Amino acid sequence: MTAEALALIAAYFLCSEAAEVRVLPADEAAECVQIYTDVKLSFVEDVDRDDYDALSASERAEVNRKGYAGYVAWKADNPAMVDRLEREAQDQI
Repeated sequence: MTAEALALIAAYFLCSEAAEVRVLPADEAAECVQIYTDVKLSFVEDVDRDDYDALSASERAEVNRKGYAGYVAWKADNPAMVDRLEREAQDQI
């Protein structure tokens, strides 16, 4: 896992934690959606943001499914890191 991918996951955890405690303004919610998409893309080989944006809706859905499965598997394989990142997000809110 790259440092960039870990930073994206940490940013997503921060978004998630913020959404747990308050309603996110539209601009912040939109940014969090972009972050989450980038997290999922980090688990899909050979698809970057430009590639993803050029895909059809059904192709984007498939990439999202693959990325989400990779993210879920990563979380299952790294519970200590997930706990640490979640605690850090909670501390920042």
